[in-house]
Amino acid sequence: MKPSLAWPFFVLTGLVLSPFGCGSSGDNFGGGQPSGDGGGGGCSASAAGCADASGGGGGDASGSGGDDASSMPDAPVTTDTPIKHVVVIVKENHTFDNYFGTFPGAEGTTTCKTTTGTVQAGQAPDATPRDMCHEHACALADWDGGKMDGWLTGPGASQASQNGDNLFCDQYNESSIPNYWAYAKKYALGDHFFANVLGPSFPGHLFTLAAQAGWADGNPSNTIPPYWGCDQSSYPVPVLSGGGCTENQVAPCFTIPSVPDLLPGSADWKFYGTDFYVLGEIWSMFDAIKPIRYGSGWNDVVNASTFDSDIAAGKLPAVTWLVDQDLDDEHPGIPGATVCNGENWTVGHVNALMQSKYWKDTVILFTMDDFGGWYDHVLPPRTYGCDPQHPYGLGFRLPLIVMSPYVKPGIYRKVAEQASIAKFILEVFHAPRFLADVDPAAQDKQANDLMDMFDWNQTPLDPLVLKQRTCP
Repeated sequence: MKPSLAWPFFVLTGLVLSPFGCGSSGDNFGGGQPSGDGGGGGCSASAAGCADASGGGGGDASGSGGDDASSMPDAPVTTDTPIKHVVVIVKENHTFDNYFGTFPGAEGTTTCKTTTGTVQAGQAPDATPRDMCHEHACALADWDGGKMDGWLTGPGASQASQNGDNLFCDQYNESSIPNYWAYAKKYALGDHFFANVLGPSFPGHLFTLAAQAGWADGNPSNTIPPYWGCDQSSYPVPVLSGGGCTENQVAPCFTIPSVPDLLPGSADWKFYGTDFYVLGEIWSMFDAIKPIRYGSGWNDVVNASTFDSDIAAGKLPAVTWLVDQDLDDEHPGIPGATVCNGENWTVGHVNALMQSKYWKDTVILFTMDDFGGWYDHVLPPRTYGCDPQHPYGLGFRLPLIVMSPYVKPGIYRKVAEQASIAKFILEVFHAPRFLADVDPAAQDKQANDLMDMFDWNQTPLDPLVLKQRTCP
């Protein structure tokens, strides 16, 4: 779940939201203790929690910190590809079964298991009537110790079904998201791509940037103010202490390494986000990564409206995150937000790229941040362990569409995860090391790198320029 659409009301009625910063960033990612003044040693890289004087929540550092990136020995990644640009598109709150449960040849289902039997999947509405619980506690209950049947009995049951509508089990099909299905048919669809956390948006988004979330398993406590992270450190986020079973509340301002830290100098990057029309700052989970938020990298967090113009001007960076956080993000239960509008937003930006000179050397990775409370029938293959040796486990499946001239068309069946995105990027651009080499909390090193989705020697696939739909 993202911050509420009530934001503009509070902004426009004069509520001043003071940014509670975490101080200036330190020189390394380790140290093992929260930073009191924002300097030097930084926060614990693996346990997060920048508990400095400006932020609330606090909590002790838990778990060992990472090493200074500059002190790590080189471990070159040598995969050679023709790819010069990677674009990561992250939308909101849908499982694989919810979007592609009836996709031909994919691992799907049309029924949902419950503790009392099975439910037949219905047709999901373009505009959903409500959001469903997808916090960590609800995800654990839905998972039900691996039984995958707890949607109607856990703490989110009242949202999963009301008056017997069984919304949690509803599915979209080709007629409801025809352009996403068209991309999946022409290029590649991953049907065993999993979230890294049984939980909501905050950790989900962070994993796409850093292959970790500082052990966070939930969202910050503020549901209305717009900026999650260092700008509002007085609103704590729950974290699993050292990846274990104790949940602490800490400020959502983490001194952890992220993909930009390890990119070679020749690989530039931008995060293209949205500001919900009236806000003064782009919503980006880089806000929760202290070295970016208080470093020069924050200048690379820009408005998504400039994505197409950067393409036209020949200024597309090597690495791009393209993330909508307004009415086009496909988030369930938001008044005015529909899946059709969200698909059109995606298609518009993908069309701009596919019609440009960049298509010939680009990979587009399209996925979701979290499961959104929707059903998925496939058991996560890495079981939630609630201890430092088995942190997080894996969450529920998410859609993964991969578009590129070099992707092998068809269903990709191998297990991958949100941390695979970081690993793929770092390998494409020959990063000197993985994020896990800098901070053991990062999960990129063990993740599938997605490289076998591609045939770098195949006849390049043509672009697929699609027509945006007239929405209901």
